[in-house]
Amino acid sequence: MFRERIRQAYNGLTPSFRRLGEFILNHELDAAFMTATELAQALDVDAATVVRFSQTIGYSGYRELSHEVQRIVKGDLTAAYASFPEAQTDAERLRALVENERHNMEMAIAQLTDKAAEVVELIARAGHVWVVGDATAAPLASLFADLLRTAGINAMALDANPATAAREALNWGANDLVIGLGVEGTGLDTAAVLRFAKEKGCEIVALSTSPVAPPVQVAERVIICPSSTPVGLTSVASLVTMLSAVWQAVLARDKAQMEGRVAQIRETTDRLVAARAG
Repeated sequence: MFRERIRQAYNGLTPSFRRLGEFILNHELDAAFMTATELAQALDVDAATVVRFSQTIGYSGYRELSHEVQRIVKGDLTAAYASFPEAQTDAERLRALVENERHNMEMAIAQLTDKAAEVVELIARAGHVWVVGDATAAPLASLFADLLRTAGINAMALDANPATAAREALNWGANDLVIGLGVEGTGLDTAAVLRFAKEKGCEIVALSTSPVAPPVQVAERVIICPSSTPVGLTSVASLVTMLSAVWQAVLARDKAQMEGRVAQIRETTDRLVAARAG
């Protein structure tokens, strides 16, 4: 789909093409119903640039790209907004919003390429996993690192602040995997950490609610978790669900090991509870 094509091509695009890609991704509803001339005027480029951009990301021209944007945006709008405006009670609003999150997850699933799925294998074989996030993504990094540790992974959340990250990143190398989490409007410090990790020879991965968030522009392996919501603010629900799915996928790679790990955790929990009581 057009979102994935723009993201994959983004780093190699010219500045004009990047502006076009960013506009389409960030203003999909507007772009869906603009002609090539209107889009060109909005971004102060010529119409031929719009056509060449479309061809660069794999379409025969802007018309084909526009038709796909229209089709996908129509589906998104139907799922996200059809029932919300008519909701009269809190229960109805909750149902509409949960339905919207279900649609976001369907879109996330549709964008799970084989390359994105390699994230699971990278986590499983890494000597040490570092999960990085700033602002809204920081507590999610802590959550994901905690989940990975229950799967037996040597994982730790890392503050993206340069002064803090420097102490841990000093000795990074090929045995380390650095995972950056991106939430719309954040991620500059996380992207900087990923760039440094790449220079040190680490494997790097990004999971993000936005296809153009700074961490996404650094990593080759990316999982995008759409975040549209009728209330107008970014939702992290699909990102949290994806983090949980990745953790479980890591745990489930070896059934016998998974069952043994789960049994050990339950046994230890029971012993700790008994010790507290006694």
